[in-house]
Amino acid sequence: MKKIQVLWLIALLVVNTGWYVVSQQSATQEINRPGADFSDNREAEINSLLGEDADFQIEYCFESINGGIYNVSIEVQQDSKTIHSWNGTTDDQCMEYKSSAKKGEIVILTQIEDGVEVTTNLLTWPLSNALVPGIVLFTIGTVALAFGESFIRKLIKKKLDSQSLESLPEPAPSETIQTGIWQEPVRPN
Repeated sequence: MKKIQVLWLIALLVVNTGWYVVSQQSATQEINRPGADFSDNREAEINSLLGEDADFQIEYCFESINGGIYNVSIEVQQDSKTIHSWNGTTDDQCMEYKSSAKKGEIVILTQIEDGVEVTTNLLTWPLSNALVPGIVLFTIGTVALAFGESFIRKLIKKKLDSQSLESLPEPAPSETIQTGIWQEPVRPN
């Protein structure tokens, strides 16, 4: 395999690995956090670049400020339908719920008692559905660039070769005298 082909294979690997890393990045939306104004009813957006469904994850923690144990609950709704519901106490550990739903708006309802701090984050992966089409697109683009580069190199070489042949001076005809057996010595130009 030629050196240039190995370099293009490495470029293809780098481009597609980069796309994989980018497509797996999450976008975080803070719903509630300690120190900010608490709202028991928050709206959030679930989006995806391709497809009708989008993956999401909700992370929530409830902590008691004064050490007491309080009842808490969280509910996730989309189009007035409950997607996820959880009831517990501040003594429970932090929870995560991962699922997929239609693209669009969701409502996160949080019920807490006084003396409770809540941290709620919504994570989405807007590019994850575009992983395979992105790899196909970037592969086609990289291969087209590789063939285009070699085609352009051949065109430039062909043009330079034709110009160099045209620019060479023609050798001057030598003058020879045909009298006798003597002739003019041949000298390099």
